[in-house]
Amino acid sequence: MTDLIDIFLQPAAVLARLRDRPTWLLPALLLCVVTAAGVFLYFTQVDIEWFMDQALAQSDAELSAAELEAARKSIPDADFLAWSSSVGGAFGFLFVLLIMGLYYLLAGKVTGLAVSFRQGFSLACWSSMPALLGSLLLFVGLAGMAPQTSLESLFLANLDPMLLRLPPDSPWKRFATSFSFLALWTVFLAALGWKIWSRAAGWGAALVVAALPSVLIYGAMIVPALVN
Repeated sequence: MTDLIDIFLQPAAVLARLRDRPTWLLPALLLCVVTAAGVFLYFTQVDIEWFMDQALAQSDAELSAAELEAARKSIPDADFLAWSSSVGGAFGFLFVLLIMGLYYLLAGKVTGLAVSFRQGFSLACWSSMPALLGSLLLFVGLAGMAPQTSLESLFLANLDPMLLRLPPDSPWKRFATSFSFLALWTVFLAALGWKIWSRAAGWGAALVVAALPSVLIYGAMIVPALVN
């Protein structure tokens, strides 16, 4: 439990311990549970018909009036949508953490650093703890949300809505609502852990390893926006 506080106040000590004693249950459980809780609360408060209309409008599929009406009639009830979305959100977050654990395993093989999957998974979990603060900010937004509010607008640490309020049809909307400033903190923690584990003098290799997934993900969002 001490590590839960220290990862924010003195992360070097926590990350150094992870190499010999990799742990992951506490951070993974917290991240998944808080994510599920936030999504559940959102779907118990949002106007479901409005939400589905927005989802259909933003989809690439060109639907006829009859198809739109059929889609509206097939809308699941709020309780089902809340439970299914919250479970999906939790498992989705866990899946991302597992993928990152595998990534650190492979990055270790490429760079010559002996990293087991357990070590990589623990680094992924603990370096992702800033996302916990993002979920807590989500609860702040949920406290006073109107029924017709998009979920992405409640992530207050994201570029949109923190600094920008882009229209829904903006080509930059997807990137702006996905990019979280807390992701920079996550990259720093992962780089710090990698630097400590590799006993490197500089930050170069550690920053490349830690930042590469984010660069690829956000880059895939930026390129279509630039083309448009």
